[in-house]
Amino acid sequence: MVRQRRNTEKEEEKREQEDVDQEEKEKPRQRSVSRRNKQSLVIGLVGAALTLGAYSQTYVKPGISLGAGLFVLFFGLLVSEGFISL
Repeated sequence: MVRQRRNTEKEEEKREQEDVDQEEKEKPRQRSVSRRNKQSLVIGLVGAALTLGAYSQTYVKPGISLGAGLFVLFFGLLVSEGFISL
Protein backbone atom coordinates (compact mmCIF):
# COMPACT_ATOMS: atom_id res chain seq x y z
CA MET A 1 0.00 0.00 0.00
CA VAL A 2 2.78 2.42 0.91
CA ARG A 3 4.75 1.52 -2.25
CA GLN A 4 1.73 2.19 -4.41
CA ARG A 5 1.27 5.59 -2.80
CA ARG A 6 4.95 6.43 -3.33
CA ASN A 7 4.75 5.36 -6.96
CA THR A 8 1.68 7.48 -7.59
CA GLU A 9 3.37 10.46 -5.91
CA LYS A 10 6.42 10.03 -8.13
CA GLU A 11 4.22 9.77 -11.23
CA GLU A 12 2.37 12.96 -10.25
CA GLU A 13 5.67 14.79 -9.76
CA LYS A 14 6.82 13.66 -13.21
CA ARG A 15 3.58 14.87 -14.76
CA GLU A 16 3.86 18.23 -13.02
CA GLN A 17 7.45 18.61 -14.21
CA GLU A 18 6.40 17.73 -17.77
CA ASP A 19 3.63 20.33 -17.59
CA VAL A 20 6.11 22.98 -16.43
CA ASP A 21 8.53 22.02 -19.22
CA GLN A 22 5.70 22.20 -21.75
CA GLU A 23 4.72 25.70 -20.60
CA GLU A 24 8.33 26.91 -20.80
CA LYS A 25 8.59 25.65 -24.37
CA GLU A 26 5.45 27.55 -25.38
CA LYS A 27 6.50 30.91 -23.90
CA PRO A 28 9.16 31.84 -26.50
CA ARG A 29 6.72 31.05 -29.28
CA GLN A 30 4.17 33.48 -27.84
CA ARG A 31 6.80 36.21 -27.59
CA SER A 32 7.88 35.75 -31.19
CA VAL A 33 4.31 35.95 -32.41
CA SER A 34 3.67 39.22 -30.61
CA ARG A 35 6.97 40.61 -31.89
CA ARG A 36 6.06 39.58 -35.43
CA ASN A 37 2.68 41.28 -35.03
CA LYS A 38 4.34 44.50 -33.89
CA GLN A 39 6.74 44.44 -36.82
CA SER A 40 3.95 43.87 -39.32
CA LEU A 41 1.92 46.67 -37.73
CA VAL A 42 4.79 49.13 -38.16
CA ILE A 43 5.34 48.00 -41.75
CA GLY A 44 1.62 48.37 -42.42
CA LEU A 45 1.55 51.87 -40.98
CA VAL A 46 4.48 52.90 -43.18
CA GLY A 47 2.73 51.43 -46.22
CA ALA A 48 -0.51 53.23 -45.36
CA ALA A 49 1.37 56.51 -44.95
CA LEU A 50 3.00 56.07 -48.35
CA THR A 51 -0.31 55.20 -49.97
CA LEU A 52 -2.23 58.09 -48.41
CA GLY A 53 0.65 60.48 -48.94
CA ALA A 54 0.34 60.01 -52.68
CA TYR A 55 -2.55 62.47 -52.75
CA SER A 56 -0.87 65.31 -50.87
CA GLN A 57 2.77 65.31 -51.97
CA THR A 58 4.33 66.62 -55.17
CA TYR A 59 7.83 65.06 -55.06
CA VAL A 60 6.91 61.77 -56.71
CA LYS A 61 4.13 60.95 -59.15
CA PRO A 62 1.01 59.72 -57.34
CA GLY A 63 1.00 56.43 -59.24
CA ILE A 64 4.52 55.57 -58.09
CA SER A 65 3.72 56.49 -54.50
CA LEU A 66 0.54 54.38 -54.57
CA GLY A 67 2.44 51.43 -55.99
CA ALA A 68 5.18 51.71 -53.40
CA GLY A 69 2.65 51.99 -50.58
CA LEU A 70 0.70 48.96 -51.73
CA PHE A 71 3.93 46.99 -52.12
CA VAL A 72 4.92 47.84 -48.53
CA LEU A 73 1.44 46.87 -47.30
CA PHE A 74 1.73 43.54 -49.09
CA PHE A 75 5.18 43.04 -47.55
CA GLY A 76 3.68 43.68 -44.09
CA LEU A 77 1.00 41.07 -44.79
CA LEU A 78 3.65 38.50 -45.69
CA VAL A 79 5.51 39.26 -42.46
CA SER A 80 2.37 38.96 -40.34
CA GLU A 81 1.47 35.61 -41.92
CA GLY A 82 4.95 34.29 -41.25
CA PHE A 83 6.11 33.80 -44.85
CA ILE A 84 8.92 36.33 -44.36
CA SER A 85 10.94 36.61 -41.16
CA LEU A 86 12.78 39.75 -40.06
